[in-house]
Amino acid sequence: MAIQFLIPLAVGALVLAGCTKAVTEVRKSRPLTTLEGSEWGPLTPGPAEQFVAFKTGGEIVGNGGCNNFFGQYTQDGPKLTIGALASTKKMCATGMEDEAAFMKNLQDTRRAEATHKSLTLYGAEDNILMELKRRDWD
Repeated sequence: MAIQFLIPLAVGALVLAGCTKAVTEVRKSRPLTTLEGSEWGPLTPGPAEQFVAFKTGGEIVGNGGCNNFFGQYTQDGPKLTIGALASTKKMCATGMEDEAAFMKNLQDTRRAEATHKSLTLYGAEDNILMELKRRDWD
């Protein structure tokens, strides 16, 4: 008699599990309305680990591949402005050009498009500066 009740429950649980996965996949592709609380890195990581994190209160922190950096950002809808970035001043044997390009692209950003998994940064002439992937997404 217990088996009669277990089979429908098991089938129901499997159906609900499939629905949860579908909802999660849809959520990942929805546009983000704010970057606050997110962390991003290059689509194809290089030898040095670059990342940028958008913190609360308009604070931005990250690593250009050699040096840590910090500064301020403002976001109004898709408009994104990153202020002057201050950084540590280590000299690394390789990757300094990549770091300079990464930080310049951040500061040249004027607009952003993001989903829960990807972030595209655009410059003043609506050119793509960088495409990043979410690092803190489970």
